Amino acid sequence: MIKFILYLSSVIIYFMKKLSGVTITRSGEVPKKGPILFLANHFTRYETLVVPYILFSQHKRVVRSLADDAIFVGWMGEYMKLAGSISNKSKVRDCIIIDDLLAGKLDWIVYPEGHMVKNKLITSDDGKFCVHTPMREGPVYTGAAVLALKSQIIRRFMKNVENDDTLKEFCATNKVTLTQLKKVENLKIVPLSITYYPIRPGRNRFMLWIDKYFNLRGTRFFEELEIELNLLMAANMHLHFCEAISVNKYIDGYLQENNLTLHRVKTPIEDLSCSINGSSLEENEVVRKLLNKQRKVLINDVMAQVYGNLQINFDHIFILSLVTMPSLKVCPSYLKTLIYKNIRELRIIKGVNLHPELKHELFKLILDDKYIPFISAIKLAQIQKILYENSEGDYLFDKSLLEKEYDFNKVRVKDTLQVILNEIKWQKELVKIAYHNAEFSEKELREDNFSHLKKAEWDIYVNEYLLYHNTPPTKESVGAPQVYYSAENSVGLVFSHGYMAAPAEAKHLAKYLFSQGINVYLPRLRGHGSSPKALKNIAELDWEIDFERAFTAMRQVCDKVFIGGFSTGGLLALLHAAKYPVDGVIAINSALKLNNLKVSYVVPSLHAFNEMVSYLHAKGIGEWMENHSENPNINYAKHPLESVAEMEKVMTKTDKGLFRITAPILVLQGDNDPVVNPKSAEVIYNRIQSKSKKLVLVPRTNHTIILGEGEIEVFESIKRFIQDTLKSQPTSKYYT
Repeated sequence: MIKFILYLSSVIIYFMKKLSGVTITRSGEVPKKGPILFLANHFTRYETLVVPYILFSQHKRVVRSLADDAIFVGWMGEYMKLAGSISNKSKVRDCIIIDDLLAGKLDWIVYPEGHMVKNKLITSDDGKFCVHTPMREGPVYTGAAVLALKSQIIRRFMKNVENDDTLKEFCATNKVTLTQLKKVENLKIVPLSITYYPIRPGRNRFMLWIDKYFNLRGTRFFEELEIELNLLMAANMHLHFCEAISVNKYIDGYLQENNLTLHRVKTPIEDLSCSINGSSLEENEVVRKLLNKQRKVLINDVMAQVYGNLQINFDHIFILSLVTMPSLKVCPSYLKTLIYKNIRELRIIKGVNLHPELKHELFKLILDDKYIPFISAIKLAQIQKILYENSEGDYLFDKSLLEKEYDFNKVRVKDTLQVILNEIKWQKELVKIAYHNAEFSEKELREDNFSHLKKAEWDIYVNEYLLYHNTPPTKESVGAPQVYYSAENSVGLVFSHGYMAAPAEAKHLAKYLFSQGINVYLPRLRGHGSSPKALKNIAELDWEIDFERAFTAMRQVCDKVFIGGFSTGGLLALLHAAKYPVDGVIAINSALKLNNLKVSYVVPSLHAFNEMVSYLHAKGIGEWMENHSENPNINYAKHPLESVAEMEKVMTKTDKGLFRITAPILVLQGDNDPVVNPKSAEVIYNRIQSKSKKLVLVPRTNHTIILGEGEIEVFESIKRFIQDTLKSQPTSKYYT
């Protein structure tokens, strides 16, 4: 019956997911064999439905659960009973749990907190995890640990009997035989961390429909509908299965530490598993002392994993950064900078379970004024009156509201950010980092982030270079990213080299502009400046990230930031100008159309053919293309065919996004470029929506017009464009 109900639950939850949009993700491993006792944190009612479904559908484990006695009413109560759930107030619950764990046919999930901890207020004092709710103040319950220890002790006693008849003296109600008992592996505990993101209150249509017909407003049930239906409709539920814990470890550890032996109980026992609340098992003095000590050790080790592996997300770092700020006046740019610093240092801490969003550099947080997680968190803080926006676009922080005590059954709705903060504030190392970073000024944080991003790019280059060379690169290597920066300059330019080239291609331009008071960052696109072979492992998205990293770095330390590039580098600049606010764009000989017939038409065909041949495990043809470079000391002499296909993707994406560009733009194009069709410049110029745009055709027969004869003329055009654009723009809103 339980399996049938779990199959039915699978169908129900499948349609719920389709209709609601909820996502359920998981990480960690679940043992494939042996009985398992899952111990988890408890925040919502539908965990008792969803967790068994996940374990059954994804891991083929049949799991029963303890549930709040309050839900065992009506059709829901009957359904939960059929699914194998037992009320936490059942007098025979312990007996049933141990019977199942001994037989090894059914697993169990128990919530040691004892009830839903809606405020998530957990503390860790002297190694003990305590719950703080109106229902109780004190350590998490050790009952689950006792059940685990007792079941394993009973298993040891039972395995020592001589035959099935003797076995019945120990466990009359269990139908397990000695043969089965010996096959069943020892009990393991799997700590389970459950995290929801984002947690947002708000009225939804289904809740309002229920209120209309049942008049439940103001009740505990109505609050639960508001939070839990929103979680169901718009949040991600993440389950992290922590490393399995051997229960035997705690039994053997105690016995060895005290030089003791676990002897069999002297008197026969009709049903040892059901004597949990009696005296039979605990008359054994060794067992009694073992249980008394190890129950606390075991449960705290388990909960350390449960709470320590909750998935840290953006909301956690947002509210932690907010409460550690030294001022009650909140400047959005400072808050973003502080959040960015906290997140990148959080990644250094070993063992932290990070939301996928935080595992990578959050360039969008710095670059995108409409970065959704930040805007959503700000909006929630405003709705709950924690932040008030002033006329200058800054916020006033009412910290007292985060310390206000709300009704326990309304706290998730009224003080959501406090609930989110409670989830992580017991983690002292994380909190310590946040308070330390909050001691720095915005300028200091920005400079530190700038240094971090520069080092990150350099490390990527060194690691790639060492794959193909015996010695590391130097700062003067052609592929080395170059940064020309002075704190006295308030204007910056991020300028990218082209395909098959390297940062050295734009070095003369950078030095010239830097001499004119403009900071310049020359990023390296991965696969370049190391070995042509490196291009075989690079995708166009890698190049976007490389450009974005440099753009983020320059945005941290300059009032005004222009972006640009040569050839493919110019396309990347256009691509980013379509996504983020910039002060100006410079595209030089950027190819939407190519003059080279082989590259335009033959290459895509050959790439498709090579993919087919590769699939058949044969050697492709035309794997490499020769390159007759104008600057052989900088450019590769050959390049892999598949890499050209990645360049083609950049061209296509750029072409599709041109209409989104509204920033001032300078399009420079050689009128007789042997590689790039000059019509590309016209296409770019005509499709962009910028009010201030300029197209300049320069008389050149070579492709690389930023290096060599006539380069100064190009440099001066760029300088004039930057200067003229600055004169027409207001004071920067990015950096003060």
